[in-house]
Amino acid sequence: MSSGLPDRVQRFLGAHISSIEELEVLLLMRRTAEREWSAAAMAREIGSSKMSIQDRFGGLASRGLLVAREDGEDIVYRYAPADDDTRRTIDDLAQAYKERRLSVINHIYATPPPSDIQSFSDAFRITKKGKEG
Repeated sequence: MSSGLPDRVQRFLGAHISSIEELEVLLLMRRTAEREWSAAAMAREIGSSKMSIQDRFGGLASRGLLVAREDGEDIVYRYAPADDDTRRTIDDLAQAYKERRLSVINHIYATPPPSDIQSFSDAFRITKKGKEG
């Protein structure tokens, strides 16, 4: 716990959060858990683009942190962690972000998303000429 963050918060950040924008979206969704958000409304609220928020919503929903439903021609999202343990971890994360904001930010930027790690490692794979490995 060198950053001063609880281990489970660090693990959650590494597994689920790839940017400050994604963290801000998740924590706002948590604070307004009874509300459904469209990407356009969230983009206006946090000062981002609709396209970026759609990406954040999709990622958070695919990891079981939000649920989506169709609302006419739009899709709206609501905070709905898959289980109580995840909900408690997000509560701990919200508290850590309130008390140790820089530690949370530093942890996010110090931990590349898993897909980036795999892409980097794949760049150094050695294969025989003419063969895929």
